[in-house]
Amino acid sequence: MADGQRTPQPLEAPVRIANLAFVGLGGVLVLVCLLLFGQTVGFGFVRADDADLITGNQAFLSELSNAPRVFLRSYFEVDGELSNLETYYRPLVVLSFMVDAQFDGGGQAAYHATNIILHAIVVVLLFGLALRLGAGRYAAFGAALLFAVHPLTVQTVSWIVGRNDSLLAIFALLSLIGLDAAVRDKRAWGFWLHLVTFALALFTKETGIVLLPAYGLIVWLWYDRVGFYREVRWLPWSYFGAAGVWMAVRHFALAGGEVSATPGESLMTFARNFPQLLAYFGKAVFPVSLNVMPSVDPRALGLGVVAVGVLGVTLRRLPTRQMAVVLSWFVLFLLPPLVVPNLPAYEHRTYVPLLGLAIGLSQLPSLAGNQWRWTGSRYVLVALTIVFGVLTLRHVPTFHDPLTFWVSATRNTAYAPIAHVNVGRILEELDQPGQAAAEYRMALAIDPVTPKANNNLGVTLMTQGRRELALPYFERELEVNPTNAEAHFNIGLFHAVSGRPADGVPHWEAALHHNPYFVPAYEQLIDYYGQSANPAKRDEYQEQLDVLLQRVVAR
Repeated sequence: MADGQRTPQPLEAPVRIANLAFVGLGGVLVLVCLLLFGQTVGFGFVRADDADLITGNQAFLSELSNAPRVFLRSYFEVDGELSNLETYYRPLVVLSFMVDAQFDGGGQAAYHATNIILHAIVVVLLFGLALRLGAGRYAAFGAALLFAVHPLTVQTVSWIVGRNDSLLAIFALLSLIGLDAAVRDKRAWGFWLHLVTFALALFTKETGIVLLPAYGLIVWLWYDRVGFYREVRWLPWSYFGAAGVWMAVRHFALAGGEVSATPGESLMTFARNFPQLLAYFGKAVFPVSLNVMPSVDPRALGLGVVAVGVLGVTLRRLPTRQMAVVLSWFVLFLLPPLVVPNLPAYEHRTYVPLLGLAIGLSQLPSLAGNQWRWTGSRYVLVALTIVFGVLTLRHVPTFHDPLTFWVSATRNTAYAPIAHVNVGRILEELDQPGQAAAEYRMALAIDPVTPKANNNLGVTLMTQGRRELALPYFERELEVNPTNAEAHFNIGLFHAVSGRPADGVPHWEAALHHNPYFVPAYEQLIDYYGQSANPAKRDEYQEQLDVLLQRVVAR
């Protein structure tokens, strides 16, 4: 060969081909996500947490200068409103809403578009992690594709507030990629990526703390490196340091919030909710009869038992240690919500757990190999992808608008009464009080003690001019829900409208006793005592209201 000419390096072409294959298959995954969920850009808000977090909080979200404040407030805090609902701390989710607000203001398109992008990022990261862990090109692609189209991802992607799980998934996957680089090669970038994304996961959703036991299991069982944390002793201390900072800032942000349950109460709640875990297994394998407010019934439990068997037969082809990691990942991320009382088995909670099953699927020997050959396992994978994709396309429109969303929640679930109440409230806003009253009556027919159903029915009757019929419903609301401040307030308002404002005073005072932040009750009392020539009482309530309003300004 002539002088000055360089001999091509033999590894350059294979590496370049592999990179092109990754980009090409990754592009297909992104395209599938866009095709499945692109329609959601035209969807609205569904009045399930998004009303408080986004539409009711635009004054705060629209100002980027408020960005540092997201770390010092609770998740559900609404700027300018008084509330003691301080139970969750997810500043990075709120920060993502703030970024979207700069593009779309009070609209919804940017929020939905971001959810689609986040899902696509998760799918591509899952593909890359599966490859790093040793999966063949098409096995990794097939597992990521099946995750991309799985119907259980619909709630996370189509419901704007569901992004807390896709954001958590991004940081969890990046932390695992960093951990892989750290364990295998002790790459400096791997350690940094691993630690930084672990910290970001904590500030995204509380269940990020579950990554700590997950890391331990992965290092011990997947990599078989029991001594890794002894070799790199600073790493566990870094975990605890990041977790300590998160706990301290979280405690400061939630100070004055609701009191936590006792260990005994949490244990009892966990025991009551434990069947949800079996239902989640069932939906992971048989994603049918999905619901935005799902309950656990015998059918769901039966499918769960069958699903556990199917997963056992499928994953037994993996090494025992890897199978243990895959199943542990799925279970670990579902355990924390089980200590929360009175909540449905929301399907978005399965988003991060499903990543474990997808990784396990990618490592199956029957799917191995970088060349595409039709085998029985690959036929099954293709068939599942098609079936799941069709089910997803059918489920996505459920999140189109509030009425569609809540009407769907009235079917085949134990939470139907609550859903009927929410449908009624939406119909009231659409100026259809007659249909709203029918929804409240349906809720009461199913469950006579449905919270707010009697109260809302009374309000609807007053709106229709049937005032005398309303009072018994307000009183019945207090019989089943004595602490309902709205019912107390409405009884007081009933007496005021009927020309007996003095009879309403005890009820407005009761409303404030049960909810010290109920501003309309203060206003009614101030007005009453002002007209009854009792300036001392009027000034007393005015002073209390002023103190509360000053607290709002100070936030």
